[in-house]
Amino acid sequence: MTPRWTLSPVAAALALCALALPVSIAASNVALALLTAALLMRARTDGARMAAAWRSEPALAALALYAAAGLIAALLSDAPAASLRDALKDWHRLWSLGLFVAALALEPMTPLRPALWISFAAMALCGLTQSAQGSAARGTFRAHAFVHPVVFGEQMALAVLGGLCVLLRPTTQAGRRAAEVFTALVFAALVMSQTRMALLAAAAGFGLMALLEPRARRWAVPALIMVASVAAAWEVLPNNGRTLSAIFRPYDPHNNQQTRLVLWDVARRIFQDHPLTGAGPGGYGSLFAAHHSGILETQALWSSAHNLYLHQLAERGLLGGLALLALCATLLSRALRAARADADARALWAAGAVAVLLAMCLTETSFQNEQFASLFLLIWAWGTTSLRPRAEIL
Repeated sequence: MTPRWTLSPVAAALALCALALPVSIAASNVALALLTAALLMRARTDGARMAAAWRSEPALAALALYAAAGLIAALLSDAPAASLRDALKDWHRLWSLGLFVAALALEPMTPLRPALWISFAAMALCGLTQSAQGSAARGTFRAHAFVHPVVFGEQMALAVLGGLCVLLRPTTQAGRRAAEVFTALVFAALVMSQTRMALLAAAAGFGLMALLEPRARRWAVPALIMVASVAAAWEVLPNNGRTLSAIFRPYDPHNNQQTRLVLWDVARRIFQDHPLTGAGPGGYGSLFAAHHSGILETQALWSSAHNLYLHQLAERGLLGGLALLALCATLLSRALRAARADADARALWAAGAVAVLLAMCLTETSFQNEQFASLFLLIWAWGTTSLRPRAEIL
């Protein structure tokens, strides 16, 4: 096949999304707006293909159901106006996924891997530079580039799995060498982010990939040794107590690393008070003070339960919780199906990315972060392209 050195407006905007999403939410929204405009221009000639791709993707229906549950919870809350403003954020994710599904149906050969890898590598280099400078100046060195350290760690976990997928399913020897360098770089950035759950989420993603790809199984022991070595290093590095062992100590109200236990208990009690439709989007933050008095890590008010599943039960009740489970099941089942049917590395990456998301949401509300959610949905939509109708590849 002759390489395509020019990109259509749709492919160019989609590649721009891949470049922008790891770096900046503002730049990402500009790229999404450009992608919207490019797809509108193609709708006259390719609208039927776009509609066919949307109809064939059950994740769009599952995400719409999730967003609808948020609207219902908002309307039935004690503060509908405030809850509705928060609930509207769900439709940003639906918009993003709809754009990615349509664009990939029209331009399945868009060079997303180079775009994503360039962006991930730039972020990793920036984070590692921060770590080196911070260590020399203050003795602390948590990498974060241009985003929150937790979001940075989540991004690097996705990037590590992307590199491993190419190593497991390489297309060329040169591609394998590039993947080795890339994986080493982003793994170093993940370590320096000191985001504990991101490390465990990357391990969970690799575990799922090993179930799908037999060649990954011989790496299982080295991977466990690597994760254990990082965890051991975090015990002695200057990190303000951000160690894995701190999570498992007996509860101590003065141990900042156990703050999540309090946050989860507040979510449980809010859910008990509002079991069917919850307190409404944003309700966790507005009701937090009523269920907990005192300071946690210098904060008196918290707007996140730091667990997506408990957070949604608190804010959307059983209705939203069931919608979230349906969405997670759809994302996972579609990714598994694509990874088994498609030998390409991107399909395996989509499955690993779902494992990262599900694991990260045990201690964060990662899917509620617009930047990370859109990045995840791009990787997922790209990896599951083979399951949807698409334009003929010329």
